[in-house]
Parts: sequence; C-alpha cells; structure tokens
Amino acid sequence: MFYAYKLIGSMIVPPGLLCVITAVFSFVLFRAKKQKILSAAMLMLSISIWFMSTSVGSSIITGSLEMRYLNSLPDTKDPVAFLILSGGSNCDREGAAVIPGVYSLERIYSAVTAADSTKDVLIFSGGNVYGYDQRTEAEIMGDCARNMGWKGKILLEISSRTTAENMIYTKRMLSDKNFKDIVIVTNAFHIPRSMLRAHSVFTGKNLFSLSSGLATSSIFRGIPDLFPDAHNFSLSCLGIKEWIGILAFKIIG
Repeated sequence: MFYAYKLIGSMIVPPGLLCVITAVFSFVLFRAKKQKILSAAMLMLSISIWFMSTSVGSSIITGSLEMRYLNSLPDTKDPVAFLILSGGSNCDREGAAVIPGVYSLERIYSAVTAADSTKDVLIFSGGNVYGYDQRTEAEIMGDCARNMGWKGKILLEISSRTTAENMIYTKRMLSDKNFKDIVIVTNAFHIPRSMLRAHSVFTGKNLFSLSSGLATSSIFRGIPDLFPDAHNFSLSCLGIKEWIGILAFKIIG
C-alpha cells in the first residue's frame, strides 16, 4: 500500500506526469492511421523521461562520472594550492547573490576540512557569470570559508565564467607563484571534465582531485528506486551536460 501511494504521488507531478502524458499520446497516435512512427517516438520519449527520473537512471548516467576519480591529496610538506571551482550562489529577497549554493557549499567545506591552514592556500575561482550580481562567486565563497573557520591564505580569481576559464585565469594568477601541487575541488560528477581541462592547462604540475561527495547511489535499494522524481531527473540532466562537455573537449579542445 505504501509503495502504491508513493508511485501514485510520483505520477501526478512532473516528471512522472510527463511520462503519463507522452505515453497516452503514443497510444492515441498508435491507433491513428499512418502515425506508427510518431507513436513509437512518443513512447521512446516517455520511457527516456522515466529512466532519467529514476535513481537507477541517474546512477547510470551521472554516477558513472562520479566513480571515475578517487579522492587524492599530495603527501608533501610544501604549500599546496586547492582550486575550488564555483558552483552557483543563492539570493536574498532582493535578488542579490549573498551565499554560496548547495554545490558551492559542499566544495568549500571539502577544501576547508582537507587543506592545512598553516601552509596551503585556497583559491576560489568564479566571476560574476551573467553580470547580474554585485559580487562575484569567488568573493562569496571566500567569505563563506572564513565563516567556516578557515584561517589560512585565500586567493580569489574573479573573472572566470566557465570551467575552461577557471583553469586559464587561475594559471595566470599563479604564474609568479611556485606551486608544484594543485588540488581540483568540485563535485564528483564535475571532476572528470574539470580534470581534463586542468591537465590541458596546468602542464608540469602535479594534479589531484577532491570531490565534495556523491550525488547518486550505485546501490539498488528496492522498488522505490524505479519511481520517477524531479531530483533524479535533475541529476541525469547534470550528467548529460557533463558528458556533452567531455565530448566537446575531445573534439574541439
């Protein structure tokens, strides 16, 4: 009874509702003359949305990215640069960006708890991406790190708008600094694309990766993992975006 309740609940709101609507259209088109191809296309769309909206689907699409890299940190007494990529910010009631978003908070926390404040430096990279805000992503993240208790050195890279620019502008900023080891800090699903960019930019450096945790689960926990929901659909969309970014990098650099 509980599973039936949960299933019905997932089918009366998007994305489950979209699956129902497209499936109904597929049935109607199948009964119409000369609409079999369109009917099959609608059915495939319904199945695709359902798959992307399940925990199983997000695990296959996005989880496969998250499992590519293990967390690794340099074993050295020399200063290490932790490059924390921005992951968005949240706004106040006036629409001004004031605090890091969830992904940014996870990245900041991972860096603050992993780095040695007596020697390492945290580099927050992220500009005013769309030009809407008075403060940059990096500035907001830097303030948050201080509020979390970070007492060490902070550098702000405030011009970048993309992952590629994160790397390029940070390299320019570090041109007069002698860091041999750089740790890329971001969410696990974003690490494969970020590391590709990092290796193409930070030549001659020792690169490491530190994820802020997994967003998907690789363990099948039961029937509810087959129910569609917006959270898993969002995770699948994030994964698809990353796969497209990786493909684009390999094709055009």
